Amino acid sequence: MSEENKNNGGQLNLVVSVNEAETVSEWIREALQKEPVEVTQHLSEESRLEIYFDSLLEAEIAKRTLPADLPVLSAEAKEYIEQDWTTFWQYHFKTLELGNNLRIIPEWEPIPDDEKINIIINPGLSFGTGGHFTTRFCLEALEDARRNLEIHSMIDAGTGSGILAIAAIKLGIGKVDAFDFDPVCVEQCVENAARNAVANRINFFGADVLQPGWYREPADLVCANILTSVLLEAAPLIKRSAKKRIILSGIREIEADAVADTFVQLGCREIARDGDGQWCGLVIDV
Repeated sequence: MSEENKNNGGQLNLVVSVNEAETVSEWIREALQKEPVEVTQHLSEESRLEIYFDSLLEAEIAKRTLPADLPVLSAEAKEYIEQDWTTFWQYHFKTLELGNNLRIIPEWEPIPDDEKINIIINPGLSFGTGGHFTTRFCLEALEDARRNLEIHSMIDAGTGSGILAIAAIKLGIGKVDAFDFDPVCVEQCVENAARNAVANRINFFGADVLQPGWYREPADLVCANILTSVLLEAAPLIKRSAKKRIILSGIREIEADAVADTFVQLGCREIARDGDGQWCGLVIDV
């Protein structure tokens, strides 16, 4: 990518029926290892799924890999410029109050002058703004763990935008390691940490939660906001990496029992569960 276009990339837009949006989204997550952005107009029968890549070539290759039987009405690969992405988030991402004392603020909005803990985020090409139930659940469970347990260290598996890791530092957890499979997420995490003046206090790195070696020693708390299929496979590693508590999300409500049972069979204990009718989160004590 040229110097002039270094902030450009590729975008794959899929039009699907509203009823098929989740089926196609699951395929995208499994096959492309990307989190789609779903855009649906009120009362519309169709949804647009947007998938972002580092280059137009990657988007075009992804388009060619779409299975013939995938229920996609139309597909378009195009180049986007950084301004397109910024405009999208400025429309969809607003200041959010959550938990007892947390506030998520887009970097383009003013910071209130009060005693709340402000987490300043620009999603970039990563995800995790606090707007989705799974991220809100993890943040509130993190705040609760910090309030009720002696938590001195945390591992954030699948860190996304780095929002949980940044919150952990601001809540007073001294040692935080955070990793993601996607190198774009890791780069954005470092930038978000700098926005919050904690750039040198979090160890961000690239790793696969399914591969041993992403932790050197167990942490008091482990957060994993990852898809159910990955959580189930990574459960033994996640359990060994935690000394006191595990916060899990990225789970469909219909899958929650399977995830909880897997960790219970490893010797853990479920202590809390919450959902929004579609997504679910679990709090597990080791």
